Amino acid sequence: MEIVPIAEESLGVRSMAIFVKTKDLGILLDPGISLSPRRFGLPPHPRELERVRALRRVLERYAESATHVLISHYHRDHFTVPYASIYMGTTGDSYRLIYGGKQLLMKSPSDINWSQKRRYYGLLKAVEGIVRGIVYVDGNKLSIGDTELLVSPSLPHGLQGSRTGRVIAVTISEGSYRFTFMPDVEGPVSQEAMDYLLQVRPQFLVVGGPPLYLNRGEFNEDYMRLAMKNLVSLIRAGFLERLVIAHHALRELNWRERMREVFMTAREAHVEVTTYAGLLNREDELLEARRRELYSAEPPPRDYLEQFRSVRDEGED
Repeated sequence: MEIVPIAEESLGVRSMAIFVKTKDLGILLDPGISLSPRRFGLPPHPRELERVRALRRVLERYAESATHVLISHYHRDHFTVPYASIYMGTTGDSYRLIYGGKQLLMKSPSDINWSQKRRYYGLLKAVEGIVRGIVYVDGNKLSIGDTELLVSPSLPHGLQGSRTGRVIAVTISEGSYRFTFMPDVEGPVSQEAMDYLLQVRPQFLVVGGPPLYLNRGEFNEDYMRLAMKNLVSLIRAGFLERLVIAHHALRELNWRERMREVFMTAREAHVEVTTYAGLLNREDELLEARRRELYSAEPPPRDYLEQFRSVRDEGED
């Protein structure tokens, strides 16, 4: 099984896009890339705009050899939208390069919030005539040759009842090797997400980590402690060989220090903990977390901010 990171916070953008190749299929998981419209009161720095365009080209290159595309939920950093966006590096035709001729495996719209449902219907209208087929996969098992895809039931985007909606995870098995992709479960913090992982017992797990950069409402120290406790429990369960912490956790510069217990437990259990950048033998480049620093160290041209004044913000929820 070949697993290729494409885009994510450790590579300078908001994303969890990854490509998986087995002898039976090539699948793009969550083929979206985005930038935060505002962080520290600032729009994306020029280096972030350059990065989103560069990684968009990488995503499109891997789409050429993909037979399948999976969308775990309808936040804009997890699927390619059918319109042009400065924040996502898209043109009006970018979505055709991602979805055209592919078998599209989608999160069911039956239990998503209104904002995601609106995006779902916009995407569905755009792709219906260009994809090879559409399958709603929540809780399903698919066999493609000797490759099996075991999709989780709908999971909370965080804790049960999260206002940010629901997601799906997928485990791809080839022979006895199991790779699990579990985006945006914010830890995981929910028991549903933990139960799925304890059932499938992957050797390789990519998981959306806790939103350490948030400190409001439910995202308090108890929330973060629960996320750490669950990650430690997964490591101690004995099935993991490699754990990739991704996405929300890496919007915080000192995330490794705040997750020190996870790293210590992993060392004791001989489990490798890394990032998308680490899988590519690169240093993490947390451009969003460094946005204020970038504006100070590399001030953009005086008229740079004008391009954002007439552009609507495109958030995640």
